[in-house]
Amino acid sequence: MIKIFENEEEVANEIAREMKDHLFTDQHPVFCLASGSTPQKSYQKFSNDADLQLKIKRLNIVSLDEWVGIDKSSEGSCYQMLNQDLFSQISLDSRQIVFFDGTSPDMKQECLRIDHFIEQHPITFSLMGVGMNGHIGLNEPGSPVLNYSSVVELSETTKTVAQKYFHEQTELKQGITLGLEQIASSKRVVVVITGERKAEIVKEIFTNSDARLPAQQLLGYDHIDFFLDAAAAKYMDQSS
Repeated sequence: MIKIFENEEEVANEIAREMKDHLFTDQHPVFCLASGSTPQKSYQKFSNDADLQLKIKRLNIVSLDEWVGIDKSSEGSCYQMLNQDLFSQISLDSRQIVFFDGTSPDMKQECLRIDHFIEQHPITFSLMGVGMNGHIGLNEPGSPVLNYSSVVELSETTKTVAQKYFHEQTELKQGITLGLEQIASSKRVVVVITGERKAEIVKEIFTNSDARLPAQQLLGYDHIDFFLDAAAAKYMDQSS
């Protein structure tokens, strides 16, 4: 289902509410969360809730993706962004975070490690962003649909857009990411797209079935909703 909100603030309020609901009601809450600028407000609102400490020790967070070759402590890593925006704000213990190691000498084993964790601890809530090229996690357009964690070649669009997360030009060639099947298998998935800069890709996702974008693989599920603000939905027919 597509849900269109007036602005980014309303989107963030609803996502924070859902995150809290799943933290409190899921017996074994496991979150898979996108990093980057789009979900920052949602994480801020979630972490500012005074009631969280009652349940936060029950929460586990599993990695969505990471840049291959970038240490998790480095500025610009997916881990570091989430640590700054969320982990450090809710006093999450490192043992509650199961994250891809982008510097592992054995990437195949790294994929298997995360896949095994998810098999043992199914994801109860996923928050996904959508890239400028329609990617989900680091599942890139034109690549085979992935069922499980994999190392992928990054598109030129992703390499270029990702530079905003680094203070200096950083060479990025590959990423390691959960597969779309793993994401879709989460108990609940919210895909958030905000801002006028995303309006064109939103139009492609919902009106061009021939585009074969990764985000389109998450359409048609009862437990997956797309949350848009009015700016991102500017080319959508909001009367339908």
